Amino acid sequence: MFKKILMICAVLILAIPVVKAFAQDEEKVTPTVAKVEQTSGSVTQKEVASKPVVNKNAALDGFDKVAENASLELYVHPDSLAIKVRNRASGYVWSSTLDGMSQYRLNQSWKDFVDSAITMDYLNAQGKKKRESLTANGARVMLRDVTDGFEATITFRSRIKMNLKVTLAEDGVHVAIPDGKIVEPGKVQILAVNVYPFLGATKDAEVSGYMFIPDGSGGLIRYEDTGVKMDAPYSAAIYGTDVGVTPVTVAPDTNAGYVASVPVFGMVHGAGQNGMLAVVEKGAEYGEITAYKAGLSTDFNWITAGFTYRSVYKQPTSKTGGKAIELYQDARNRFDIGLTYRFLNGSDADYVGMAKSYRAYLVEQKVLTRKAESGPVMRLEFLGGETKQGLFRDSVVVMTPVTDLTQHVTALGNEGVDDLLVVYQGWNHGGLSALWPNKFPFEKKLGSDAELADVMKALDERNVPLYFQTDYTTAYEEAKGVDASAFAKQINTKTIERGVDGNVVYSLLPDGALELAKADAEHYVGNSMTHLAVANSASMLYSTHNSGHSFSRSESMAKMLAVLAELRKNAKAKTALYQPNDYAWKHAAAYLDMPMGTSEYIYESDAVPFLAIVLKGYIDFYAPYSNFSASQMEDLLQLVDFGAFPSFYLTSEDSYALAKTPSKKVYTSQFSNWKPEIKVKYEAIAGVAEATSGATIERRDIVTPGVVCVTYSNGTRVVVNYRKADYVFGNKTVAAKDFAVLKGDN
Repeated sequence: MFKKILMICAVLILAIPVVKAFAQDEEKVTPTVAKVEQTSGSVTQKEVASKPVVNKNAALDGFDKVAENASLELYVHPDSLAIKVRNRASGYVWSSTLDGMSQYRLNQSWKDFVDSAITMDYLNAQGKKKRESLTANGARVMLRDVTDGFEATITFRSRIKMNLKVTLAEDGVHVAIPDGKIVEPGKVQILAVNVYPFLGATKDAEVSGYMFIPDGSGGLIRYEDTGVKMDAPYSAAIYGTDVGVTPVTVAPDTNAGYVASVPVFGMVHGAGQNGMLAVVEKGAEYGEITAYKAGLSTDFNWITAGFTYRSVYKQPTSKTGGKAIELYQDARNRFDIGLTYRFLNGSDADYVGMAKSYRAYLVEQKVLTRKAESGPVMRLEFLGGETKQGLFRDSVVVMTPVTDLTQHVTALGNEGVDDLLVVYQGWNHGGLSALWPNKFPFEKKLGSDAELADVMKALDERNVPLYFQTDYTTAYEEAKGVDASAFAKQINTKTIERGVDGNVVYSLLPDGALELAKADAEHYVGNSMTHLAVANSASMLYSTHNSGHSFSRSESMAKMLAVLAELRKNAKAKTALYQPNDYAWKHAAAYLDMPMGTSEYIYESDAVPFLAIVLKGYIDFYAPYSNFSASQMEDLLQLVDFGAFPSFYLTSEDSYALAKTPSKKVYTSQFSNWKPEIKVKYEAIAGVAEATSGATIERRDIVTPGVVCVTYSNGTRVVVNYRKADYVFGNKTVAAKDFAVLKGDN
């Protein structure tokens, strides 16, 4: 909840580790971004045709072929367990190691890291942090053939033992490390592992292409020298930092970067030639995606996923003075590691092909289901009431009475703006920033129960779905009937808290959230609230460490999925989710606040609509609020480019009335002021939506810098011209700062 003004861009401010995936020793600071507008069409570069890339690591000497199918061949080195994957059609070889290692500027530690299938961090019997690679410390490897691949039992010098299984399937190469086969001897404890970190690594700019990172809508880090040096790696915990272990702080006057909401990363070796997409299928909630550009630590571009079994945390040693000692989790995070590397060829070897490949994977997993046609083409989110603090008691500032929803929707419908999705927030008792998790009764200052029923009936007759915003993560200390025992605690016994619009709020225990959802379900049914817009619960994932209520990240995920399932038990019920992590997508009738760019880390060369390509035709997605955009024209063009639907944050009253409330940052929201722009955007988007309804995005080409052509599965092409000059596309002139929808040969 409390989504008022969205984050836009960033400057990374992390310390430089040797391998960030393993750097768990310092308190993390969320990467932050400077506030600069980003437009995807202007920052996605046009691909320049290149000669076939030179296969730098194609030698197979010393490698044994262990599997093949119609598309690929899998090879393994018996000592290091390094792998090579050969594309049978093109002959291109993807390697997890480097040929001729001695020719490169790598010290022995780096050589071992590059060559070994697994590098592990652990605590020895004396509690000191150590690192081991297969090739450096005399690890014993028992290698055996299995169907379609190999399995190895690895005993490190530390006597930690684990199994690595690599198999070839039709969709790519599968890598697995089962938790049940990990053995920790005595006091020795495993901390983290990194699996095949140099798979697909390239030196400097010898190969054209880029790394794909799951930042915001999707970001690229090109191998070419862009003139911007990477002074810290891209490092993102999948599904966000676990605040149950590591508190997150954001530098003043900055916005937090986007969470990696999808467990994927990729590499391209020559756009339109060779590509690879890695999908973390198991263990994602303990995974961290790390990318290094050449020039940072080594001369190589590489990207990987590391996995954390035990995190470091700070345990206070005094109530005052801020003194603390660093400790590691005693209990190991229990999870299997599962990675699939999917290989892309020809025209699919780019970020679009990666998105389509991931989409296919999610369809196979029954996470995504194809829609016959698109849903409402615009979201209007109305603030009902907001809390205003008083000397003796709080009051409610009425911004949009419930009956106004019917009036506003009717007024727009009379002008042809009728395909709408409406979200009503601040309907709860006490107003938006009141005492969550308590919600009921409906705030009487907004209207009576009878008026609420009339509004829902009227909107239903107009076929306008009405979603009521709710939240099963946020809690206030003063909430009636809720005491501190319901709040989640960190591993160091501190209560998990965060700042929201000037308020300090807490996070609910997962089991308490589920019980609350079950209790609320009766109230929703009693009030005929079938559609709910759920904030935070699908986007925040944290472990809890309360006595008797300890939940791992995996267990918390399961509880939150149970919460969403509970809210959808009614046959007519639907849930719209704000920036949900991919594990919650199967519960999303609509995706709200779709990122329309990246965190703008200085080393990101391009922003791309990866998420939009994955979801188009499967889940309707709505952009952040247009009335907070710096440029309405650029905003519209990007909506068309992404295939996203617009959103507006609205009130009946002037936003000035919010000046002394937690929503004081809302500086423009009055419906009467924004009604003309709503109509303009609706009319523009409705035509695109009609032409692309139910279709998927199959291509996105930068025709020339600033001109984008998006091709849909039904043959429709949408050409967006971000430039200040007209552009002739075929026999069609697309005006400056405009777009064209082309069907068939038109």
